[in-house]
Amino acid sequence: MTNIESIHARKILDSRANWTVEAEINGILGASPAGASTGTHEVPTVPAEVACDFINRKIKKAFLNHEINQKEIDRKLKFLTGKIGSNGAIATSFAVYNFLWSQNTERKSVFPYPLGNVFGGGAHGGACDMQEVLLCPKNAKTFPDAVQKMTDAYHELKKELKDIGLSVGMNDEGALTATIGFMELMDILKPIADHNGCAIGLDIAASEMYRHNKYYYKQKDQFLSEDEQIDFVNHLIKKYRLFYVEDPMNEDDFDGFSEILSKNKKTLVCGDDLTTTNTQRIHKAVKKINAMIVKPNQIGTVSQTVEAIKLCKKTRITPVMSHRSGETTDATIARMALDFESPIIKCGIADMRTAKINELLRLWDKTEKPKMAKI
Repeated sequence: MTNIESIHARKILDSRANWTVEAEINGILGASPAGASTGTHEVPTVPAEVACDFINRKIKKAFLNHEINQKEIDRKLKFLTGKIGSNGAIATSFAVYNFLWSQNTERKSVFPYPLGNVFGGGAHGGACDMQEVLLCPKNAKTFPDAVQKMTDAYHELKKELKDIGLSVGMNDEGALTATIGFMELMDILKPIADHNGCAIGLDIAASEMYRHNKYYYKQKDQFLSEDEQIDFVNHLIKKYRLFYVEDPMNEDDFDGFSEILSKNKKTLVCGDDLTTTNTQRIHKAVKKINAMIVKPNQIGTVSQTVEAIKLCKKTRITPVMSHRSGETTDATIARMALDFESPIIKCGIADMRTAKINELLRLWDKTEKPKMAKI
């Protein structure tokens, strides 16, 4: 049994140069990411300085000399989210998890497939209406090989876009950006993805474009009705053989998700804003989705995240561990993806998102008989 000997919280900068919370327990760190495209059902955050002040004044007194027990500490943090927000809670919970991880020599050996954001738009920045165009090297035999295939495709797409005269930038998630029509982009990407052994996915983030009961596509200045949105998503899945579609409908349209899934059983129809890592919403989504984004800071603690993962597996929903658009170099979700056997980790491709990829590369190298998950 190990007790908490020291606990401290401080403000640090995330990838958007906004303040977030870093907690330190017995010298081990945990830091909270932040989302831009956030679901209304997520646990709210508080200003970083407010969270840090409460942790350093109140939680420190309450937790010092207590046993480092994930479930017990998380149970207390859950009831303090009104004071410290999901950002203060998950930073502290991550620090606990990382301390226990550092003490445990046993490691799981089944690694997740990376799901990388190759081209972006929406709330994360860029002219594209679709928030994320994603690649997954789902037939790779090793994690290093998966990363190689994904990054090769990223560089190839970047070169192709420059070769046709476009100015190529990078958005909040390290994804490429350029002023190009979505369908034109997809037509360029499809042979690149095929050549590099990658399947294509989309995060439509439909709630971000939902206005007056319709879906607004800014690039074309066009509104789609619910039925038209479903038809459009089904068309994209068929035309580009999409392996994954995230948040194709607004965050409360469970039936819309179900209708897309019913016609695309081989595609992962994934909820994010729909489910927000919340077991109550997962229960409601059973048989309406077959994949779910897992974002620990949406719900506030590691223990609640694990409950959500277990429920997903019980109800045949594929858990997809995920980063946020406002990230840090914290690699906790990489360890959690391995520890709790999430078969996919959405962790970006470039910028500080490489912290997650590099952690999994290190762990692969240190694992005696590593193997890839089944998806």
